Amino acid sequence: MTDHQNPTTAYPPTVTPSGRPAPVRWGGVVWGVLLTLFAAGTLYVLSSADRADAVGGWITALTPGSAWALGAAAVGLIIVVSALLGGIRASQRRRIPARF
Repeated sequence: MTDHQNPTTAYPPTVTPSGRPAPVRWGGVVWGVLLTLFAAGTLYVLSSADRADAVGGWITALTPGSAWALGAAAVGLIIVVSALLGGIRASQRRRIPARF
């Protein structure tokens, strides 16, 4: 049987060759939570015509300066989350001994 026919090779092992459990991939967890919160907020706003109208009015009332500031804050949030996740990943790499 070749590897592509073996269904167990489709998923990564949950235990490393050293016998330790595989580390949690915090990047996927955090980004998944953030995307879930964004989707829940979007569904909350769109589930009511009054809320959708209120958000539409708020967006049309933004000045160019406030729109740029809001965009910069969103980009800043993405940068901060990415930096935090990079730090977590770097600390995880230091804890796990190299495999040879």
